[in-house]
Amino acid sequence: MVEAPFDKMPSLKEFVGNNVQRLQRKLVNESSLLSLKGRKRSQCEKEEIVLADNIWSLVFDHSSPFDLISWRRVNGKFKRLIDKRFENVLYLDVYKMDITAILPPDRDNNGLFYRHKNAQLLLQLDRHNATIIVHERWASRDVTRIFSAIQLFARSAQTVLLDVAIVELVIAGLSSMDLSRWFAFQCYLRTLEGGDTEDSFSIRVAEKDFPALSRMRDYAVDVQTIFSLRDTQLFRVILLSGKHLATTTNETAISKKRTNRHLRAFKKWIGSIELGERYCQQYS
Repeated sequence: MVEAPFDKMPSLKEFVGNNVQRLQRKLVNESSLLSLKGRKRSQCEKEEIVLADNIWSLVFDHSSPFDLISWRRVNGKFKRLIDKRFENVLYLDVYKMDITAILPPDRDNNGLFYRHKNAQLLLQLDRHNATIIVHERWASRDVTRIFSAIQLFARSAQTVLLDVAIVELVIAGLSSMDLSRWFAFQCYLRTLEGGDTEDSFSIRVAEKDFPALSRMRDYAVDVQTIFSLRDTQLFRVILLSGKHLATTTNETAISKKRTNRHLRAFKKWIGSIELGERYCQQYS
């Protein structure tokens, strides 16, 4: 076989000239194909099914509250529907206890409480009530998550019940915040402009947590930053005896002397005299 000499090969100009029609046909065909795909894509987008609000509400009814919090960032419609649901919350209860006594470690939910995927938190949400439970052996990431959850649900709550450990957490968090974050949190607490306030505020104190009552004033945070005492209709301190605590094995009675010492310090901090008959103590 004899190879063609190099001087017989067509030049680039001759090659393009001889194949220009074929190249033009190729470009036209590819352009037509792209246009057809674009029209099909556009038709598919126009045929996208838009679900009505009541359908999404049914979906949300059977979803984890933690998923709802995440889904608020999906789009404006989700945020509107989910925020409307959260704004119906009138009662907020926050506890610190052994969450395994409520939900076994191998279960994500029991139909009432749902477990957070990355924190030791349980959350129950119904039409008007939100209940948050953090593990008694909490870690720093649990503290961050519960702080955010309280901030979300307390906006509309009119009746709030917190374990004293949760109250101390909020106060300690405020005491260590920089001024910009503190100001933002005050705005959320609605204490700067006299916005909506809680009708009732209750603090639950287990026997082992009595010293926390005395520590509140040590954080140097103004009580009005946390509680809108001027407008609160009821401020209640619930004192739990040891026999009502699942983690307590000794059913000894509450030391009245010890209790009174911590209560005096706490009552002085909140100004119970100014509260008058709106302040009460409940023994359980």
